[in-house]
Parts: sequence; structure tokens; C-alpha cells
Amino acid sequence: MENDKKEYYRKKLLELKKQLINSLKEKYEDAKTLEEPSGRDIADEAYDLYTKTLMLGKVETDALKLRLVEQALQRLDADTYGVCIECEDKIDEKRLEYVPFARYCTECKSELEKSGKIKM
Repeated sequence: MENDKKEYYRKKLLELKKQLINSLKEKYEDAKTLEEPSGRDIADEAYDLYTKTLMLGKVETDALKLRLVEQALQRLDADTYGVCIECEDKIDEKRLEYVPFARYCTECKSELEKSGKIKM
């Protein structure tokens, strides 16, 4: 990959990393504000538990994306960014533009999802 493209994607990935870290911090602070069960109405406690569960799911998703972004930055440093880790073909630039942390080309991702080997 050309140096100007590498720098473009590095900036894009670093910005995404910053956004994900901020999002994780916000969600952590939001989760802390939810009240602990303290003899309140059972419906309120159930709602808070439901909300916490949703937040944890979003935190898990953001944490996974953050890990994928960090791996993509490592691939940039190793000159393997933009190469499918399954078949070693180039990943389409349109895909990288939409999902800059993509590890797989579209075909491999589709096959791996069908076989249940990956979810994201």
C-alpha cells in the first residue's frame, strides 16, 4: 500500500480509536449513575437491570471494535494492512473505507459468517 494511503488509514483508525475510547468512558460513567438495588420499586430495579444489560452489550461491542482497530494499526506497521488474513488477497478499498479495521475480504467474511466461525 502506498505511503499516502497508509497515512490516510492511520489517521482514520486513530480517530476511530479516540471515538471508541470516549464512548467507552461515557458508557462507564452512565453505568455508574444507575442506582443499585435499595428497596426501590421492583419495576424500577428491573428497568435499571435491563438498562445496565444493554449498556454492557454496547460496551462489549465497542471494546471489540477497539481491539480490532488496534490490530489494524499493528497491521499498518507490519505492512500487512489491507490484506485479508484468511486468503491473503487485497481487501477492496471501498470495504476499508467503510470498515477501516476490516481483517477479511468480503468473500472470506461472508464464508466465515456462514460457517459460524466469526460473528463480526
